[in-house]
Amino acid sequence: MARPASQQSGRAKTTTLDRETLGSLHRALLGHDQRDFAPSWRGGFALRDSGLACGLTQREGGPCGVLAAVQAYTIRELLERSESAAIDPSTLSRQDAADALISALAQIIWAARVGRLATVVSCKSRELPPLLAAAEALTATQCGSQAEVLNALRACSGVYALADGPGIALFLYSVALTRGIAMLGRDADFPTPLIGVNGYCSQELVNLLLIGRAHSNVFDGEKNVGGDANDGEATSGGGEGGGVRLKGVPRRALVGFLTLFERQGAEGTLLTVGSHYKRPMTPVFVVQSESHYSVLWAQLAEGGSIELHYYDQMAERCDALVIKTRWPAAEIDWNGEEVIL
Repeated sequence: MARPASQQSGRAKTTTLDRETLGSLHRALLGHDQRDFAPSWRGGFALRDSGLACGLTQREGGPCGVLAAVQAYTIRELLERSESAAIDPSTLSRQDAADALISALAQIIWAARVGRLATVVSCKSRELPPLLAAAEALTATQCGSQAEVLNALRACSGVYALADGPGIALFLYSVALTRGIAMLGRDADFPTPLIGVNGYCSQELVNLLLIGRAHSNVFDGEKNVGGDANDGEATSGGGEGGGVRLKGVPRRALVGFLTLFERQGAEGTLLTVGSHYKRPMTPVFVVQSESHYSVLWAQLAEGGSIELHYYDQMAERCDALVIKTRWPAAEIDWNGEEVIL
């Protein structure tokens, strides 16, 4: 589905994507043949010029789910590297932030693989070509280790980081091809494009970036609904009794996910976020509020309290109290700021 090119990077093999591959990729991401990326998706992973050095920027709505997921993994990378398990904005250098960002992209891509190989897609142009007409413009490097993914991303980091460049789309192509188009279809409960007709990220896309699987739900494990037994209960199997197996989060995630819709939904509905997302390996969370995504993370402070840090790449604000879906008994001091979570 891709023909060899002459470029090689170590053991990694670089190929040019062909029309058949691009067509399959287009259907998985956008569905209808007449759709293409909205203007808001034509951008890259650009860091802020001031303020939080590792903060990504976003100008328009649409790709916020992608940017928030990458931001969460970038924060996680920096917390893992810090001896105090904290991020000090006053000492964080732009180089450290950029290095953590590339490592975050590599982590997400590598986690999505099914077999031994991952794919890193790059572009010969500084602008994003229409996907169905991108043959000869896009290259894919097959990587046999996370280190090779990291090296491939570093080689094309200039294109990925352009504020008006193709970085966001190239990253999605990389994750989707690493997971495999056929596997993306099997991951979801029902066939659905990863980007909705409204231009926003589906839950399947957010889950793909956070846990490496394009599952449709945020509860723990799987649920069998509409069957004769265990209706609505989480299970490690599924499909018995004539029901439909719905797939959620299979194991404790590296970073978490919280959503406003859990506060709005009834107790026990499929909108309930499971413990695999509420108690991630690192206390960093993608926060969904209406149609927007942002990032929240926790750091230990003096006196045994926890400092909660919130970052919104668009600086939008909302009124939802989603923090208490994770810490229901918490007493939260907003330091005089408007309550937004």
